[in-house]
Amino acid sequence: MKKFSITLLMIVLIVTLGFLVFAAEGLTFGNEITMWDVETSSVLGQIVDEHAKDFMYFNPGYELKIVHIQNDPYKTKLKVAMGAGTPPDLFYTWGGGPLLEYVNSGMVEPLDRIEGFLRDKYIPSAFSAVTFDGHVYAVPWQGLTGVFFWYRKDIFEKLGLEVPKTWDEFTEVCETLKNNNIIPIALAGKNKWTESFYYMYLADRMGGEDAFKDAWARKGDASFDNQIFIKAAEMIQDMVKKDYFPKGFNGMDEDTGQARVLLYSGKAAMYLMGTWFPNTLANENPEMAKNIDFFNFPSVTNGKGNPTNLIGSAGQGFIALTTTSKEKIKAMDFLRNYIEDPVWIRKSVESGLVPPVKHAASYVVDNPLLAKIADLFAKANHVQVYYDQYLPPELGEKHKDITQQIFGLDITPEESAKVQEKAVVEFLSR
Repeated sequence: MKKFSITLLMIVLIVTLGFLVFAAEGLTFGNEITMWDVETSSVLGQIVDEHAKDFMYFNPGYELKIVHIQNDPYKTKLKVAMGAGTPPDLFYTWGGGPLLEYVNSGMVEPLDRIEGFLRDKYIPSAFSAVTFDGHVYAVPWQGLTGVFFWYRKDIFEKLGLEVPKTWDEFTEVCETLKNNNIIPIALAGKNKWTESFYYMYLADRMGGEDAFKDAWARKGDASFDNQIFIKAAEMIQDMVKKDYFPKGFNGMDEDTGQARVLLYSGKAAMYLMGTWFPNTLANENPEMAKNIDFFNFPSVTNGKGNPTNLIGSAGQGFIALTTTSKEKIKAMDFLRNYIEDPVWIRKSVESGLVPPVKHAASYVVDNPLLAKIADLFAKANHVQVYYDQYLPPELGEKHKDITQQIFGLDITPEESAKVQEKAVVEFLSR
């Protein structure tokens, strides 16, 4: 009996030792990698869920937990997690100022291990919003994004409307729609960034791409309280006063699709939104896709802006890796494997996205809508990154707050410009 007990004890010790070695090599069950994103209503969310399953199949002992969170709640949740030092291993980012803030705080890992591969795969401009001090800090996750006016072709055809190229033509279209009891433009302003599109485009069309850049760089006498930004606010308030948007639009939520529903139902005819919209459309209302087309933001008479200029990004949406991650190598392997798999490119195209990869045109030739997006990007004189991403987070939020006040008629155009300028001056003087 004593000999049996000793033998049993030895077996237990050997098994325990083997388990410890197994764990030391990072192969034990229970190693968890978490990733947060905002793909609650897009096909990309489904694609990454499938890749997570594949990752766990080929990496026994690891659990890859993907959490999809709505856009605005996500930003707050991430900020809190970063501040507490408990962020996910991988997280969705829009790049620019907010990402740089996390980089400067030491919370984001440079992707040096896979940077060469990334640069071989993607077009160079895809990294402009996520490269700091020569290092790439995030992987492009979504397609080329530009903000366009999407419209119902059947409504335009029924009313004999032509696609407007100038602001005067655009207002004529809006008046015709309104006179036929159709809301000219679907808009959910609760989220603020949806309204920023108008402000950015109008400032660009009147002042050109240098208006914003020079005001931020404090070049010469350029500032945010000059006539360009005042006029942009005036034109927005003119649209509001003419009832070009839905009643109560500032209380409507973009994340829950309240603006899109108006377009789908035919109650509204146009919708200013990014090129992630076809992806959402394919997921929410695929039958409507054949009835939707788009046009670039109209030019403004006597404006300095090139009418080919776009608001958007060559790589909207990225995935970054936190320095707190205990599984950095495995997490980067997951990102690389995801990118290497041609399925995400094919499914992205099928769902309405133009991937920011080299030779993208060869992937979208069979989709006229995506080919049109690729063509407009190829012809664009300039692509302006969204102000709230380009600016430091504090100023980005201030910009969105002011824009919402402009739309709500809670502030005069002159006051809005002065408040924005004051915020920038105070920030830069610290």
